[in-house]
Amino acid sequence: MIAETDTLAFADRTETRARLNASASRYYVYLLGTPDGQPFYVGKGCGDRVFQHEAEARGTLRRSHKLNLIRKILRTGGELRYALAAFFDDESDAHRLERGLIRRIGRHDLGTGPLTNQTDGGEGTANPSEESRQRRLASLGGEADDPDRRVVNAFFAEIGGPQPSVPIKPVAWKKFEPLYPSIKTINPQERMAKAIVASAAANGIMLVPGTPIPRRLTIRGGEYLIENGCGREMIKAGLVGPPKPGAHPRDETMPLTRLGLSYIRRSFGEPRLVELGVLDP
Repeated sequence: MIAETDTLAFADRTETRARLNASASRYYVYLLGTPDGQPFYVGKGCGDRVFQHEAEARGTLRRSHKLNLIRKILRTGGELRYALAAFFDDESDAHRLERGLIRRIGRHDLGTGPLTNQTDGGEGTANPSEESRQRRLASLGGEADDPDRRVVNAFFAEIGGPQPSVPIKPVAWKKFEPLYPSIKTINPQERMAKAIVASAAANGIMLVPGTPIPRRLTIRGGEYLIENGCGREMIKAGLVGPPKPGAHPRDETMPLTRLGLSYIRRSFGEPRLVELGVLDP
């Protein structure tokens, strides 16, 4: 068993596959690395599991810090590197080493290292970060008598934490009108930034200046819109531009401004935006 991260040797896909084929053990612990050998993910697997992350990044639109980083490497012409830490017949032994490596190298979401892992390893969903636990606890506070509101409130809490008034509502819940700049002067506010990030996360888009931010979000099969007041205030505050005249409220999009992106970066912090999959690492 390899105990120290500085003894791990990264290799290309061909050499890594040869090592996998030569092993008689079922389980192994692996690391994914950048082209220059910086580890960014630790996992436990069997078969071709070590290669499936790249296939997922290429073949799906799902966004996460890990998948975004893989896509960035591929987009710039790089190749992933792989390190096989050890092989095991007992899965519990593999889990033990996986947890040890994650702890030793450190997780990006906790500010302790470069790894994109969202848990401490072991059983996949065990030991989420304190920030993740608080977001889940906050998501329990939705209106119990309205399932649609519970869904969007939980989603919004996962994006930006507790919010007294969630500015995204079910389509059937109220009358939505076309957006235009609010008549009152207003400065950028966190609830506006959260609404923009929520739309980007739900619609699978990246935050760059000029990106059209959809007013409509689809969450767990339900349809939701940014409410009239928040949408108009976002425009007036300069975070987004106005939608094209004549568009139906469900089809409205608002171009993200440089001011808007700058304010969102300050409000959320770049690591959190990368974690949400709406900002390139």
